[in-house]
Amino acid sequence: MNSANPRPLPDPEISLRDARDFIIGSPLARRALLSTQPSLTLFFHDLLEVVYRLVQSCHLPEFTDHGLPHLCSLIERVSRWELPPTAGGTSPLLCEILTPDEAAMLLIALLIHDIGMLSQNPGDLPDDAPPLQRKALWSDVATWVRQTHVARLQKLLHRVMRGRDYQGLLASGFFQSAVDIAKSHQRWPWEWSGTWTANPRYRGLAAVVAVADLLDEDSARCDTITLLEHREGNLTNRAHWLRHALTENRVVVVKGQIEVQMVKPPGVSNAIRPLYSALRNHFRLVLLYETDLKAIDAPITNIDFHRATGLPDREAASLADWDKIDGFATEEAFCYQLLCTFMAPALKDARRISADTLAALRVASLEDVDLSILDRCQGSEEPRTEFEQTFLALAGGSI
Repeated sequence: MNSANPRPLPDPEISLRDARDFIIGSPLARRALLSTQPSLTLFFHDLLEVVYRLVQSCHLPEFTDHGLPHLCSLIERVSRWELPPTAGGTSPLLCEILTPDEAAMLLIALLIHDIGMLSQNPGDLPDDAPPLQRKALWSDVATWVRQTHVARLQKLLHRVMRGRDYQGLLASGFFQSAVDIAKSHQRWPWEWSGTWTANPRYRGLAAVVAVADLLDEDSARCDTITLLEHREGNLTNRAHWLRHALTENRVVVVKGQIEVQMVKPPGVSNAIRPLYSALRNHFRLVLLYETDLKAIDAPITNIDFHRATGLPDREAASLADWDKIDGFATEEAFCYQLLCTFMAPALKDARRISADTLAALRVASLEDVDLSILDRCQGSEEPRTEFEQTFLALAGGSI
């Protein structure tokens, strides 16, 4: 499949049948199903049904999507992933150069990597989970789900898939490696551990999962209309929703490169410039996986930002009423709330990450981000509540 002729993604109100047909028919899955691992077809069939049913019972509609549309998006992105041109001028697809077993491992990891986001069962925490992961200690269930979704992945997966006809697959070292690769997306490459990390190609597969997930940043990731009409979610989740609306295009790897087109809300000034610095840094984080991607001949060689040194020109219609959303009524508040959604490395703030991590980030050539609005609202002398921080943001960071 050529990247110039992509398969259209299924409808946002996706059905199980449409999702299953889309995923099983993808180039990645076709390659994976050539593997001799037992019961793969049956496993994928049942796993997608489990994901669908978990979404129906999740009861956290404010989340950006982690269900079937997200999985279809990731599978499509990996299936279209073009490698850098060869000496002969061709750009093969990533899935064409993977062995069937590698493709199967990658497909499993992609499908299960966020399954913990679809469940709120504290019984899925590992037996040795630290006390701070106990659900009872968190007043905000959504944040607890985010923070523990990887820790809960393995027990949740075995709980919902047990008693079926592929126990040999679930008990295999092959499947455990796929689970470890899926779990690695919450950590940086220098933090990966386990026996699987000794295999450079497994590390390459883990890098593909992480990069495909990082690139799933566009507005299709969330239902912005529902947010604007129903005001779903807490401040953090609303901010995530709005942040996804800032990236206009689906970011895919074409000939080893990616292109990012961003939009800006109507009626804003350069006061929200720090958001675009952080957003560009978010995409630059894929460069942290370059060494591991090279192990499977799939490096990201270039990132093309439209208007990289200034604010994007085009406006997103879905952001027209951004100032009517509770907690986002001013540019300063909009900027503050969205900055809070970024991973600390994307903010490049030495006060929020360790010196070792800061040193490891140099390979990504991150730009400096103006974090003055964060400093004014969060304070440095004593902790402030979320309400106090939001009040300060709405007041422009001062009273």
